[in-house]
Parts: sequence; structure tokens; C-alpha cells
Amino acid sequence: MRMRSLSLTALALLALPAILVAAIQGPEPCDRGMAGQYPCRGIDLASFIPTGDLSNVPHEVAGDVLGWRHEASGREFALLALGTRISIVEVTDPESPVILGDLARDTDGLGSMAIFEDHLYGVVGAKLYIYDLTRLLTASGPLAADASIDLPTAAVGRISINPETGFAYAFSGYASVYHLTDIVAFDLNGDPEAPQQVMSWNPLGPYPRSLECVIYHGADQRFVGHEICFGGAGYSYLVIYDVTDKAHPVRLSSTRYKHSNTPRDTALTIDHRFLLLADSHDENLPGGNTRTFLWNLASLTKPVYFNSYDGPTRARDLQLEVRSRFAYLANATSGLRILDLQQIGNKGRVREAAYFDVEPGLSNTSWFGAWGVDVLPSGTVIVGSIRQGLFVLVPRL
Repeated sequence: MRMRSLSLTALALLALPAILVAAIQGPEPCDRGMAGQYPCRGIDLASFIPTGDLSNVPHEVAGDVLGWRHEASGREFALLALGTRISIVEVTDPESPVILGDLARDTDGLGSMAIFEDHLYGVVGAKLYIYDLTRLLTASGPLAADASIDLPTAAVGRISINPETGFAYAFSGYASVYHLTDIVAFDLNGDPEAPQQVMSWNPLGPYPRSLECVIYHGADQRFVGHEICFGGAGYSYLVIYDVTDKAHPVRLSSTRYKHSNTPRDTALTIDHRFLLLADSHDENLPGGNTRTFLWNLASLTKPVYFNSYDGPTRARDLQLEVRSRFAYLANATSGLRILDLQQIGNKGRVREAAYFDVEPGLSNTSWFGAWGVDVLPSGTVIVGSIRQGLFVLVPRL
């Protein structure tokens, strides 16, 4: 059943001018190691919009960021999760972004977002908000959710969507062994604003903090063509699930790794042979620089952690995205880091290809800097910075 809910209070708080030309910084080319005030290599600053121009709430913070392209028109948009709203910015011209308004909700919190086709699905607390993104083409001011669904309390906090199958997976994202948490799946292939629940499964601990679900085409022939989910779990595990049969999902493996603390995100290489894992707290260990854990997936029932890429600073690694041969890392106080994965199969040889530091002067474990990253089809990279706002970047790879 479709449910619509948006309080008048929330609408009042979210009221912004209908369409604003952002008070941007940039463009600034990366020249001799700097793009304006920002240290860089191989990445130009197209524009930057501070949080204060995206929200009228004091001390607003930024979280996840997603890019969406309207294929028919070629227009591109950045969707930045803030504590009280999702800000909409058109970045078709990355040097001249335009603030279009907000996607409104009646629950505060950064939450989690994912896109399937032309709809955005955002989880905050125990509620799933659904937005028709085609409305951005004529956006004016705050846009209410097209639908919302109350989730089971055991499935709050995070959402992941497999774009190949159209299944969305809502789950807790917390690691507590004291709370049983289900993974709840929805089929988005019918009415996108009234998805049908098709699975509610408790995988038993360790519980996933993140999930990436794909139609697997890697080296383990036993599972080629299956819908497989990979995730960091608990405080020290990589978990792999086979969710092909929603009535009988199976945990294929739960593998503990050393030097761990809080696995936060995973990303598969394009050929599904390897997996990168970001752990946001291992930098607190003695001598710990930013470490990206590299896994060999020749066997999904016995994956092997075989090497790591250790960055130049102690910044926390918070999010990973892989596009083609490159991995894009949101590494908190050290900003966006781009890794070249071309030689990962050669004993895990990974090199840094480019970077853009969104927090000049900070390279420690503080909870500042790059929280989320996404790559648009045009190649424009968008970065959400926790206390700063939206960076629109153009790598030269």
C-alpha cells in the first residue's frame, strides 16, 4: 500500500528559494600540486558548494552522495544526504552547478540511499522513502516523497540495490551481536513506488554493515549466474551470501581477517575476481595508515585476504566505488583517493593514480572530510564532505 507522509514542520524547515545558482568556489585546475587551497594530483576542482548554501539548519553535516543521469536529456544530478534533507544539485555543467531544492522527509538522520532506474530509495531510521527522480527535471523547492514504507525494526539503517535484478536489500548496518537483524528484500520491478517484500532473512552473526549484490560472473564456477551479496560484517569479517532463492538464502562464507576493527564498505573489481574492503577504524591501531584490504575471490566459500594497499596518511576510509580499472575511495580527512587496479592480479599491486584533499592540513583519524563518493557517466566525480558540503571534481586519468 502506498503511503505518503511529510509534516508541515519539515516543509517549513526545508523551504529554500525555488532555484538557486550556487555560491560556488572554482573552477580551479590542479596545477603544481594545488587546486586553489586544496592539495591535489591529477584531479581538477570544477566547483564546490558549502553546506550553508544547501541547508538553513546550523551545523548541518553531509553523508552519502549519489549521482543520477537522465538518459533522454543527458542532464546529471548530485543527491547529497544531509541530516535533515537530501539536497538536489544539477551538475550537468560541473563548473556551474545549480541548487534545485530538496527531497524532503519527516525523519532526521543521514541514513542511506540507493537508486534503481529513475527512483531514489532512501532509508532513515525504520522508514523507506521513495522519490521519482524524473521530477528533478522541473524541480522547484522541496519535493515530498512519492511514497514511504514503514520497515520492520530489525531492518533499519541501510539499503543496497542490485541494478541487474531490481532487488533492494534493507538491513541494519550495525554490528551488535546482541540484536538479531534481518535482511529484508523488496522487488522493485513492479510498481516502483509500492515494492513488494520478497524476503526477510536473519543470516545470524556477524551481521553485515554493508552489502554489494551482483549477478556473479567471477572465477568460482559454482556460483556464476547466481545473485551474490558481499559485505563487511561485525568487527572483523567479510561475509558472502547467495540470495538467488529468496525463500532459501544461504551464507556461503564468513571470513575473519587480521588488523581489523570496523569493516565499512566493499567493492568488487569489474571481473569479480577481487574485492576491496574499507575498514574505518583499523587506522586507530598502532602504526596504522589508511589500509584497503584486498581479497581473492577464486572461492566464494573460502575467500582469501592476500594483500593490502596502505595509503600515505592515517585518514579513515569510509566508502569505495569501482569504475573500470579504477577504485574511488572516500578517505575522510585525506579526501578522494583514486587507485589504479590494473595490476591487482599481480600479487595485489595497486598504485595511487590521483587524489584531491578536501580537508587541507588534516591527515588524521578525525571524523571530517570525504564521507561519500560517486562517479557520473560523464566522468564527473562528486564527493560529500562531512562538515563542508559538495565537491564536484574532474579527474584527468
